Amino acid sequence: MPNCYLCGNPGTKPLELKATFTGHNAARCPNSKHLCDRCAWVLPLRCWYFNPNKGKWSKLFSRNWSWMFVGDSLVSPVIQGEYTEGNDTLAIVSSLPTRADIRGWLLNPPDPPFTIAIAESGQKHIIPWAQTAYSVNRFPVQFELDTVYIDREHFTALLHCYESLMLLGFSKTEIDSGEYRSDRLLKILSEWEPLEQKISLHRGTKTLELISHVALK
Repeated sequence: MPNCYLCGNPGTKPLELKATFTGHNAARCPNSKHLCDRCAWVLPLRCWYFNPNKGKWSKLFSRNWSWMFVGDSLVSPVIQGEYTEGNDTLAIVSSLPTRADIRGWLLNPPDPPFTIAIAESGQKHIIPWAQTAYSVNRFPVQFELDTVYIDREHFTALLHCYESLMLLGFSKTEIDSGEYRSDRLLKILSEWEPLEQKISLHRGTKTLELISHVALK
């Protein structure tokens, strides 16, 4: 069986990509003329989404949201039903994963195999590069265009340090940069120092960027 042009998994769908597609340099099988079922489905996918805050429908492209698959089954978001507005009849996407949801996935992943892909900008396709995880203790996560390998015990401890700094009143910008406001720092120096020592070892890494993305106060 041929392999998928993008992800390298087995695939028999014809290779059909828009002229505006810019991810050719990341194709894992650049000589292939095929796509797998998942890539062929995800790339052109767009859905109607009802935004309860705005009280109206809008169109979302598949690159706009994060994903969780368990095996071949899509768990999050939910794509079900159809909606028509104007001349467009599209599937409906709902229950878009929040950062709190994603945080939960990383701390308590489902039974493998599972696949987690996390959108940061909402402007790039990420599913083709996402790798399947086969362990709940050490697993890959697709974070935008980067694969981050999670050691769950270590990740949980580092996230706790990060969120503890947030509870002390520091912003994510301060924690990410290491440039803390001195007026706050002087008041809680003894609590801050052991947490900062651990965070500083990972500053500038994709792991800490991912922690910053999902951390909650």
